[in-house]
Amino acid sequence: MRILGLLLAVITVTYSLEEAEVEKRAEKVNARKGSDWRANKVESDKMYDYNSDTMTPLRFRTVENTDSSLTETWLTFYYGDYLWGQLRFSSNGWGVELYACTDSNLYDNNNVMTGVPTRNKKTWSVHWDSEKFYLDCNGKNVWSFEFKDSIFPDRDCRAMYTEERGALTQFEFNGDRRGINLPIKYYTKRN
Repeated sequence: MRILGLLLAVITVTYSLEEAEVEKRAEKVNARKGSDWRANKVESDKMYDYNSDTMTPLRFRTVENTDSSLTETWLTFYYGDYLWGQLRFSSNGWGVELYACTDSNLYDNNNVMTGVPTRNKKTWSVHWDSEKFYLDCNGKNVWSFEFKDSIFPDRDCRAMYTEERGALTQFEFNGDRRGINLPIKYYTKRN
């Protein structure tokens, strides 16, 4: 029995090391090719200026945290002085909230991502058009929301995210709350 447990541990460690090595090689290849994106270190609760020329789609990287209480990622959007929106999601069940559009419970299975890759490092892309809000992970769409389906029938949340009420000027990755798994990088296009 002990031998079986030891064998499983060795296989798990070997698989983890192989996955890390493959990822390192891919990053080196992309660097040699002259990737179109530059990585920037994320600071908790720092407001970054948004530039649609270099930040569309808005991209960021998370790494699965070994602390199982740190499962949520929060991205807040600012549209001028008083308007804001927010995308929240959790790696515990992959629930999603789009502020003013969906309910706020990440764990009720009402708004759930599908097909999220199992890799520890995930690169997320957030973008929208006049009809939908999209969330992609490692190049694959894992969640989208049609603005007309807002849970608040008296107001269409589309105006918030499609910039009808003002242009997106800043964003931040929130880290001052319990349960937050702060992204490690966000990306900007090279000029």
